[in-house]
Amino acid sequence: MISSLRIENLGVISAADIDLGSGLTVVTGETGAGKTMFVTALDMLTGARAEPRVVRAGAQRAVVEGIFDLTDQAASAREQITERIGEAGGEADEEAILTRSIPAEGRARATAGGRTVPLAVLKDVGNALVSMHGQSEQITLRSAAKQRALLDRYGGRAIAEALDSYQQAYRRWQELAAEAARLRETADERAARIAYLNESLETIDAVRPVAGEDEELRALSARLGAAEDLKQAVGTAHDALAGSDWQETHNALDALEAAIAEVTRAAGTDSSLEAHVEALTDVRIRMTDTATELAAYVASFSDLEGQSLEETEARRAALGSLSAFGADVEEVLAFETQVGEELLELQNAESSSAGMDDAVAAAFDAVTETGQRLTQLREQAAEEFAAAVSDELTALSMPRARIVFEITAAEPHSLGTDTVAMLFSAHDAAVPGEIGKLASGGELSRVMLAIEVVKAAKDTFPTFVFDEVDAGVGGKAAIEIGRRLARLAAHSQVIVVTHLAQVAAWADTHITVVKDDQSDGAVSGVTTLDQAGREAELARMLGGMADSGSARAHAVELMDTAAAEKAQF
Repeated sequence: MISSLRIENLGVISAADIDLGSGLTVVTGETGAGKTMFVTALDMLTGARAEPRVVRAGAQRAVVEGIFDLTDQAASAREQITERIGEAGGEADEEAILTRSIPAEGRARATAGGRTVPLAVLKDVGNALVSMHGQSEQITLRSAAKQRALLDRYGGRAIAEALDSYQQAYRRWQELAAEAARLRETADERAARIAYLNESLETIDAVRPVAGEDEELRALSARLGAAEDLKQAVGTAHDALAGSDWQETHNALDALEAAIAEVTRAAGTDSSLEAHVEALTDVRIRMTDTATELAAYVASFSDLEGQSLEETEARRAALGSLSAFGADVEEVLAFETQVGEELLELQNAESSSAGMDDAVAAAFDAVTETGQRLTQLREQAAEEFAAAVSDELTALSMPRARIVFEITAAEPHSLGTDTVAMLFSAHDAAVPGEIGKLASGGELSRVMLAIEVVKAAKDTFPTFVFDEVDAGVGGKAAIEIGRRLARLAAHSQVIVVTHLAQVAAWADTHITVVKDDQSDGAVSGVTTLDQAGREAELARMLGGMADSGSARAHAVELMDTAAAEKAQF
């Protein structure tokens, strides 16, 4: 709940420090005294946007600070609030301090737990701490989204869990439907791609290249094209080194053998020549090996018999026809592997596409099933909720008024397979219709109060703020509004701005806002009234004269009656 509120230079309020307790707090005052600024201050603390025009004339800035006691919060709600403030860098434990600073010029500031925070942080924390009800709330009550949210919240965990199950099914259905649509859109492209890939594989398979084959054929073609020249040149080189079997010629090996023999003989006399003998011997070995290899090279041409240059070039041309798939055989083979993988993926996708319709249909069945369950729970909650609110309206001097929920089937959407509308009728003869069109401002105020009283029986809230919820109401209905607010205040802190003594009589704390027209501008003071002050203020509200004996007697009677009844709550 809100334990204290400090206001500086907000409209006609120059400075005010207000301690707020539990129970019912009423705020009263003459028209134009600044009661609205009290609600505006709370609005600002809970994340509402504020314009520089709220700054008091002549002041540099308006400041609002609220201290919120968190000890009465549920553990989970308290943890959520402290975590949200902590995420923004602030600190909160048993209490949370929120501030808003609105300059006459420049940027506004919001702080939570001692740190400057985005306005969204105040809005998140404020939504968990304070339920604001005013003219803007009456507008939202007319929206279908608000009416659905009211019903779902009243339905509690059962509807929350059913809605979660439905939304999971709905998201799955949407994802599958989108994927099916994508697959249908690309079916022609996929078919064309599959045909291209199959044709490419057939073309490659018809040639069936072998890794390294292109390089081998290139070398073979070069050998076949110059075979005679190569054999003659290499044969001549061989004969020069080792001689010929069929022709006696001088050759290098014979000459080298002679040289080795002479140097070996000389080394017998001079041992220093032994190193030269070794060197010449080594040359002979290498020369012999080279001559052998040259002979083998010439002999290898006999292995090429049966291979023609024409056939080799034809094979090279066949490999060249695959150039569209790669610059060489290695790239063509890599392309073939890639194509095989892609083709398998596309064929699997095609198979998946064939089964996608079944998957989408099954997902839609899940949406329908969970949607029907959600609708059933909403219908059950709607009947109970409408009856309870209608009972409250009877107590609020609207005995023939009632609300009903119209739940109709609809195409699946993110919140269900139905539409929810809260209808209103002021009397039995009237057909229920749109609440925004049929209910007056006063009737809307009482409907809102009745809804909050009914909700509070299931879902308590730390603080409720009502801005003139009794607008357009008087007499017995006003007393009933006060009684309902007092009952609501038995479980939550309730702050209400009112102009009716019948409502103010039920207060646990009574605050008045009084305007003093000074020479430098109007200033409103905020005062917490004692018993005598309350009597005088209620007398003023009843008869316009605080010192009227009859009005004061009536005021005392109202307060005594309210006090006696509250003692029985």
